[in-house]
Amino acid sequence: MDDFTAEQRARKFVQSVAPASVPVLLEPYLAQIGAKVTVDDDLAEGEAGYTMTVKGRHSIVVNGKDSERRQRFTICHEIGHVVLELESEHEDPSWSYERRPPNEVCCDIFAAELLLPVSLFKPALLKREIDARCMADLAEKFNASLFATGSRMVTFSSEPCAFVVSQGGKIKYAFRSSSLRDAKLWVPSGIMLPDRSLSAALRKEATGAGPIELDADEWFDDVEGGVVLEDAIYDAFRDQTLTLLSLDIEDMPEKAESTTYARQEDDEGQKELDGNLPWPKR
Repeated sequence: MDDFTAEQRARKFVQSVAPASVPVLLEPYLAQIGAKVTVDDDLAEGEAGYTMTVKGRHSIVVNGKDSERRQRFTICHEIGHVVLELESEHEDPSWSYERRPPNEVCCDIFAAELLLPVSLFKPALLKREIDARCMADLAEKFNASLFATGSRMVTFSSEPCAFVVSQGGKIKYAFRSSSLRDAKLWVPSGIMLPDRSLSAALRKEATGAGPIELDADEWFDDVEGGVVLEDAIYDAFRDQTLTLLSLDIEDMPEKAESTTYARQEDDEGQKELDGNLPWPKR
């Protein structure tokens, strides 16, 4: 199953329940598949949960050590396994960005759609700044993770912006708004955070506040001119950084002519990241 199919099936499932308020109640989702939830305080740290079937009824088990937000995501993720009929491939800790099997990717996408439904999230994002405060506010309002909230912000924003996920100071994924993709501006992955960035500074001292202004070429590959506004949240326990980048649509940086990176993208036809939690396949 691909990401798009998982997303569309999730939206169809949400429409069948039609949540009308936030944070979204999970009981109607559970009732739709005839499932119940059990909290297990003995699960290991990093083991988010699983689903088992007892006498024809689904039982979703979640880790009692996890936060309420983490448990909510796990429940929706496990609902995804049931609805999409995908087997579990749980290997790494649930919060790890290092690698995710394809089935887990699809269920992560499914969970984000359930917790942050399009019909409720898009209106909540209107006229809001793309910064860490907005991300934290919306995450609290929807009782969802910062990661899911940040990726959805970029997906539905009309502004040129990006949501960058880093682990251990290295950029893992960059989600871009449609206007940023149209401008063909890229945030390269697999490299360390820019030395002058707020994100790098937070890893060193875990203090300071954003947003800050930087030359666009600090973050974007092969560009000339332009300024980027950067804000970030750093999780010292997991050594993870969530960064929001936004640009002024009237002062966009320009792509450098005949860049190696641009040629590589054209030659290899790599898929663009679109905010749908595209965990890499192994």
